[in-house]
Amino acid sequence: MSNRDVRIDSYFSLPTDLAKEFAAWPEFVLGHAYNVELRSDNEVVVVRLEDDEGKKFVRIRGSGGGPLFHCALGTVMHALSANSDSVFLTRWSDD
Repeated sequence: MSNRDVRIDSYFSLPTDLAKEFAAWPEFVLGHAYNVELRSDNEVVVVRLEDDEGKKFVRIRGSGGGPLFHCALGTVMHALSANSDSVFLTRWSDD
């Protein structure tokens, strides 16, 4: 199994409803605003708005193998870039 973890920083000047972006996906389990859970037969992807010492960021975590993580990552980047002129990502780990 593969574990994937990405941090996406942005200005968050305008709210982005990521749950709305994913609501029609067959893998959509639940979501509200920036927080989303997706599940396929062999992957789980969780998107969360987190806070690091007062700086907000979106974190996408995936486990399993398959294309769902990368599809979700692309969708989140595309959606966030519609509402900000600065969106960048970093491979992330708490370790």
